[in-house]
Amino acid sequence: MPSLPVLSLTDALTSELRARVTSGALGPGEVLSEVGLAKHYAIARPTAKAAVERLVAEGLLERAAHKSARVPVMDLARVRDMYFARGLIEAEAYRLLAQHGSTPAEAVEANERLKAAAHAEELSDLVDADVSFHRSLIDHLGSPRITATHRALINEMRLCLVQVQAQRLLDPLVIAREHDGILDAITHGDPEAAADASRRHLEHALAELTPHLTS
Repeated sequence: MPSLPVLSLTDALTSELRARVTSGALGPGEVLSEVGLAKHYAIARPTAKAAVERLVAEGLLERAAHKSARVPVMDLARVRDMYFARGLIEAEAYRLLAQHGSTPAEAVEANERLKAAAHAEELSDLVDADVSFHRSLIDHLGSPRITATHRALINEMRLCLVQVQAQRLLDPLVIAREHDGILDAITHGDPEAAADASRRHLEHALAELTPHLTS
């Protein structure tokens, strides 16, 4: 029987389920019942409920009224809206960063990790590095509210990124080169090039993913 640390069982279960969802181990539409989780991990049902609610708040699970939570199915309308929201936030954020030529070392390091993960073909590491790249740039703006908004969005986006990489829809080395283009524009203080590189990056990903989504 799987075991969890004695301290902070809710945190431990949340982390465990988050990893299973974002790695693709729990697929789209898969149901997670609180009773089933409590039995599987030998924990109290309120603990399972608290962990599930955290992931619902993050957008990694969804729950209809009087229903068990489930992993969201990434349909076309949902994915287009997520990419639309990301485009508004990230393009403007990168444009602002470029005004100051301000490139965080964390973003450079994350892109190097993405390249290494691409060669190793490690799905989880690829997605983590991709998410870390964009999060570090947004964090560098220094706005807690923008960071919180983007973090919620990018957590939900992980499900798309997992699907992209699991189906090999995008070459991760191409993603890394697109990231390099964003970094170069920011570093050289070219706001419009930074915004354009961000938009092209997201449009490319969406174009590759769209044919594989249900309408």
